[in-house]
Amino acid sequence: VVALIIKGFVTWVNEIKLKENFREKNHQMEMALIKSQLDPHLLFNTINNIDALILNDSVAASEYLNKLSDIMRFILYETKPDKILLSKEIEYIGKYISLQKIRTANENYVHFSVTGVVGTRSIAPMVFIPFIENAFKHANNKKLENAITISIHIMSETVQLVCENKFDQKMLRSEAYGGLGNNLIKKRLELIYAGRQKLEVTKTDERYCIDLTIPYE
Repeated sequence: VVALIIKGFVTWVNEIKLKENFREKNHQMEMALIKSQLDPHLLFNTINNIDALILNDSVAASEYLNKLSDIMRFILYETKPDKILLSKEIEYIGKYISLQKIRTANENYVHFSVTGVVGTRSIAPMVFIPFIENAFKHANNKKLENAITISIHIMSETVQLVCENKFDQKMLRSEAYGGLGNNLIKKRLELIYAGRQKLEVTKTDERYCIDLTIPYE
């Protein structure tokens, strides 16, 4: 009887381990799938921007091409771990904004600020950039002052992203806010933080704002 109990206990433990392994593999595959559906937009948008610049200013195009190379290196090699230095993520965001600004002559089109001490804190990679990418996608009037405002606030236990963009309701395309992209972004946040994140979305007829706060990794 004791042998049967022990055997049953061992079988039960093994089944639990198998289920845990399955859940972990499923989690990894789901995360990889979500990443693969988000990342290509970064490449396609920036290539189009540089292509439009080549004929007018080849020197500037070369400079931006180098920034694109840095961005792709970041995506391919530095986002594989579960966490990344916050300083690296902020550096990447700065380069991404620079690439997007080549599409307009409006110097005040984007306002980007970082407050607090970055230090050696870490976060999950590519958490902020999808929201920033959406802001550029939907800020359809490039003549506006501060059409996009991006603020990162570094606090002792959390980091906050506030990303706001102005838009013209009449110019919005059919894939406007709330589509598959946003669902994937929210799904990834839930997979990573399991409710520890705080995401607020505010939309009016002229503005769209996300307020995301996440803990450090």
